[in-house]
Amino acid sequence: MIYGREALRKYREERANVEEQQEREADLLSKISADAPMDDATLCVWNGKRFIAWDQWMITRPVLTDDAPPKEDEAAPKKQAVPAVDPRPHVSNDQERLW
Repeated sequence: MIYGREALRKYREERANVEEQQEREADLLSKISADAPMDDATLCVWNGKRFIAWDQWMITRPVLTDDAPPKEDEAAPKKQAVPAVDPRPHVSNDQERLW
């Protein structure tokens, strides 16, 4: 049964386990030692070993570039010319005689 005392009890147990696990897991700042090396800058970034200046960190980050679109000749096989179609409806002589 989805609803009932047993389901509520299981939900509360699962919720308590999740909350206990979250309390046990320390956040990132508590894992960093208070005397970690740090650059002399207003804005710093933690790189896993030390705090480095934001500008220096941005310089070392990889740059994402978009590749140039392929040339039309390489992208798709050449299309053949489509014969021109007369946009006017074709009326046969047989239909004209009916009216």
